[in-house]
Amino acid sequence: MAAAEPPAPAPAVLYVDTSAMLKLLVREAESAAIERELLEWSELATSVITEVELPRAVARAREERADAVIDGSVVLQGVLASAAIVPLSENIVAAARRVKPVHVGALDAIHIASALSLGKQLAGVATYDKRMQDALEPLGIDVIAPEEAPEDETQTDTSASRDGEPPPPTSV
Repeated sequence: MAAAEPPAPAPAVLYVDTSAMLKLLVREAESAAIERELLEWSELATSVITEVELPRAVARAREERADAVIDGSVVLQGVLASAAIVPLSENIVAAARRVKPVHVGALDAIHIASALSLGKQLAGVATYDKRMQDALEPLGIDVIAPEEAPEDETQTDTSASRDGEPPPPTSV
């Protein structure tokens, strides 16, 4: 009897674009949610263009709303160091040219092509960019863009059984 082939490794890499990384450095409503999400992943990746986009976006935010920007270039370097950097190869440039729909900007197309270059290891893409989300959807790529629940929202009991029965009542 032939030995069964070992199962293929599960997708393990989360590609993180600049819009998601920026929320780690410029506090917004979704910042805590994306921070929690990224901490769940052992492998992150981003494009080399993030090394240009992210510092420029932080500098722009510092001019527009300095109170929201986390201070320090050490934090910025730490954020970039937490992800594997996908180089801008000729193959990625060629793939970026083919990204549909055409309203996706050049840098976003490079992010999409960089994510797709991860192949079967790509588990999803963290992005808050609506055009990127729209372009990734028809490709079947999971988009991760967690949002923070409103503070006044009460937590609901999600312990319902799998057969659809409601959870038992709780005493007050």
